[in-house]
Amino acid sequence: MKRYLGQRTSRVLAGMALLLGTGASVFADAQDFKIVNKTGFTITSLYASPVKAKNWGSDILGEGEMASGRTLEIKFSGYGDKVCKFDVMLKDEDEKEWIVEDIDLCEIHSLSFSKKGDSVLFEAN
Repeated sequence: MKRYLGQRTSRVLAGMALLLGTGASVFADAQDFKIVNKTGFTITSLYASPVKAKNWGSDILGEGEMASGRTLEIKFSGYGDKVCKFDVMLKDEDEKEWIVEDIDLCEIHSLSFSKKGDSVLFEAN
């Protein structure tokens, strides 16, 4: 036996779907960002910490890696809307550290990292 939803039920379900579809952006933290690896090397560790922090905290990649050419969404929690300035550290396969300082993650939500000579640069998108 087939059941068909009435017009009112369809509208309620459509409204719920709309709310659920927008829920992720409503609850996203101000510092969430996307990273694009254009460095030419695999990023083996990735850290982001507030500028005034004394340590880097946990590796965002965990046990994973991020090959050159890949993109990753970074989700933050626990900083609130007032902590915006972050330092970001990347480590390559040789455990060399690359640090980019003082990035305003409340304003910049997409970072492309590239390597030029002995420096890693970022471009805000």
